Amino acid sequence: MRVIAIVTALLVGCGGAEPPRGPEGPELINRVTNAYPAYSPDGRRIAYMSNASGDFDVYVVDPGAGTRRRLTDAPGQDGMPVWSPDGSRIAFRSMRDGRSQIYVMNADGSEQRNLSNGPFHDEHPFWSPDGERILFTSRGRDPADAENFDLYIMPADGGDAEQITVTPEVETYPAWSPDGLRIACRKVLADGNWEVVVMDADGSNPRAVAPHPAVDGWPAWSPDGRRLAFTSERTGSEDLYVVELTSGDVRRLTVDDARAERQAWWSPDGRSIVFSRYTWYRDQPFYEAADLYVIPVEPGGAL
Repeated sequence: MRVIAIVTALLVGCGGAEPPRGPEGPELINRVTNAYPAYSPDGRRIAYMSNASGDFDVYVVDPGAGTRRRLTDAPGQDGMPVWSPDGSRIAFRSMRDGRSQIYVMNADGSEQRNLSNGPFHDEHPFWSPDGERILFTSRGRDPADAENFDLYIMPADGGDAEQITVTPEVETYPAWSPDGLRIACRKVLADGNWEVVVMDADGSNPRAVAPHPAVDGWPAWSPDGRRLAFTSERTGSEDLYVVELTSGDVRRLTVDDARAERQAWWSPDGRSIVFSRYTWYRDQPFYEAADLYVIPVEPGGAL
């Protein structure tokens, strides 16, 4: 199956800023991480995070026009961008205040403001389908277990957050289903196993949808809500899979034993999936690099 790189060529073709150079010298020039891609609701643009300028910021790329734009430029990491359902705003995670917080901005990068605004560690925002609320994961809001990540929902304009999971397990990378009735997330179980879990929108009735003793995570809903794309190590490397939620059938989508594929996001028409492909440099010091790729699927989203 054909896989298309969408950021590396763009950075070269558009004369992008030189990536940061590490302590080993110029040979690290290509060790840049482009990650957490998200399609805009119209499918024309992709928001993502990148450290191409020396610090992680939020960018938007238009593959069709061959252009990209940097939207944030603040001290501390900015990333994990997601579009509002109407495409007018982007929620993202920022560490500019010394801790991880949920921010929102207009789609052009203007009017950036802190939504969660508290002494907690909040990340992985995701809009409700109606655009009224934001789902996220947080650590430190529950005094009984300040180090555990649970799922929360807050109004899209900020305000008090409602905790929807209260478990001893870690829940991260949440995603609302297109109909708003369910939530998928990565759950780290008490035995250390990582599973993709689907629950009701209020946090009740969680169930593993593709149980396996290997690491699974980073779930992404198909536009019709019938499938989840996710990452799994069940064949020894981190590849993309799709599970049919009704039948439970699991299909492998990518095969790359040398690199790790994460953070899938379906196009609005269900015809393609954008994802991050990581390369690990295990020399000293340790580095990672990642780029964004698009993999087509058949019309209607069928594999």
